[in-house]
Amino acid sequence: MMLRLTSIGLLLLTLPGVQTAQGEDFSVEAVKHLPKAVAEPLKSILKPEGVRVLNGKGTPWCEVWIRREIADSGQPASPEAVYPAFHSGVLLGLMRLPEGGTDYRGLPVGKGIYTMRYGVIPQDGNHVGAAPIVDFVLLVPLSEDSQSPDAHLTSEELVELSKKASGTHHPTVINLAFPPDSVERPLLEKDDSDHWILSLPLGQESGGQLPLSIIVHGQASG
Repeated sequence: MMLRLTSIGLLLLTLPGVQTAQGEDFSVEAVKHLPKAVAEPLKSILKPEGVRVLNGKGTPWCEVWIRREIADSGQPASPEAVYPAFHSGVLLGLMRLPEGGTDYRGLPVGKGIYTMRYGVIPQDGNHVGAAPIVDFVLLVPLSEDSQSPDAHLTSEELVELSKKASGTHHPTVINLAFPPDSVERPLLEKDDSDHWILSLPLGQESGGQLPLSIIVHGQASG
């Protein structure tokens, strides 16, 4: 995902309980509460603590909350999926964009609170090579998402929901990244493609943690 930024300074903020890679322009801090707009039953399945990504001036860039835990559906959305525990349409969390921006493909996204639902890029002639991995999340306006958190949705259903985020004929796409082997607390890193990746520990119902890595800044090449 890419959010428009006019300038990026060199400020590194390290907080207790949060890991940050050295020499980065962005930083992270803890968010102690969910947005007031989040109501039950969604509130009960989300971690109340979130992560705020800040730019070099300390201005909020985006905020992310993820589920307390998630079940392995046993139904990978694609044979190529890097996250085979997720089925198409499952809710992974929320993202708040305080000033709006653009998605991974450069399409506009208005400011607001969005659900993040998992999907995979169709492996056809129009999409092969569109991103490093096939896994992504689609943003849906919180007020427009009435689906169950564990809903099984087709690619077509996801696209229709996500069009409401962009206000165009295209969905709002944020790509996921290869996760680290393990992560115990929020980790913000920059990869070789100038993508800024936020990795978070997502609990599994079967026990343990499943790293979830979200591209919070960066854009598709080409």
